[in-house]
Amino acid sequence: MLPSLAGVAILSLSFFVPLVVVLLGMPPFAGYLKRSGRIVDDVHKSPPTKVPSPAGPLLLLGALAGEAVAYLTFGTLVPVAVIGAAVVAFAVGLADDLFVLGGRTKPLLLFLAAIPFLAITIWQPDLYQSSLAFPFFHSTSPHFTIYTGLVILAFPVVSNAFNMMDSFNGQVSGFTLLTSLALLFGVVLHAAYSSGFAPVRIASTLPLVGIAAAFLIFNRYPSKVFDGDSGALMMGAMYAALAVTGGVEMAAIVAIVPSILNSFYILSSVRGLVERRKMKSRPTYIGEEGRMYASLEKDAPVTLVRMLLLNGPLTERELVKAVLGLTAIACALSVITSALTWVRF
Repeated sequence: MLPSLAGVAILSLSFFVPLVVVLLGMPPFAGYLKRSGRIVDDVHKSPPTKVPSPAGPLLLLGALAGEAVAYLTFGTLVPVAVIGAAVVAFAVGLADDLFVLGGRTKPLLLFLAAIPFLAITIWQPDLYQSSLAFPFFHSTSPHFTIYTGLVILAFPVVSNAFNMMDSFNGQVSGFTLLTSLALLFGVVLHAAYSSGFAPVRIASTLPLVGIAAAFLIFNRYPSKVFDGDSGALMMGAMYAALAVTGGVEMAAIVAIVPSILNSFYILSSVRGLVERRKMKSRPTYIGEEGRMYASLEKDAPVTLVRMLLLNGPLTERELVKAVLGLTAIACALSVITSALTWVRF
């Protein structure tokens, strides 16, 4: 059941605490990155500009603060499981930011994000239900082994899908905000129409919304800071963990369909797992007037962005707006999926 008004006020802390942490912490942290020489080229500007990166450590701090509020408020291990998966994915991403991991090494290491998540089921067996709920139909029969295998697979798949959406100013932050809102809607509906569904699941989802909303302010065009692989992979792992603990896996998948298709296009075109910084050709290039064009080179990877540009050149703002427009449509379909799954008409 949904919480009372007092409960909603308490829940809101799980949103506002990480929001404030990122809002207040980002300017000094970006300054620290600059002073430390942690800057990268924004290659989609002509000429390239220098941007501080990675902001992943501060995003993790915001997530930790929000999940700590959820844990201290409700006392269950759901927030611990979510942040445990996020910390492992963050560590993999930070290693990639600092040392550049191989195209196969990074996805393999991301399987480790499931370890703290699954280990907590020893102390809290109801961390997630080993079944899937579909629209119009009842949930599938519980099958712990098969479902657990899918959970383990979800972390590298979803984390990398988020990371592959991190190409342009405001793209990954806007994508994360839209998809986390759709995810939150599904979790709230699940809580409203399912007896015994604890509000802690809602509280654990709110930190992702909070850090995404705050980060968008600094990451939108023109970006003042980049999240790096550490931030993108962490947010992807959080999303996967929240979908599982919230029991809204199908709606969560629908919301991120654009990123799943983008990942599929890239992997199929480059024929395997290749580190993007080691790809021979770029999928796009900048024209003299500052617009983005689709690359016509045969060995350039096929991406969602490249396909959008086949209709003609766009500015970076227009391009990100198109990507987020597709994401908004997917999130609307996710909301419908959640309604058809949980609302009893």
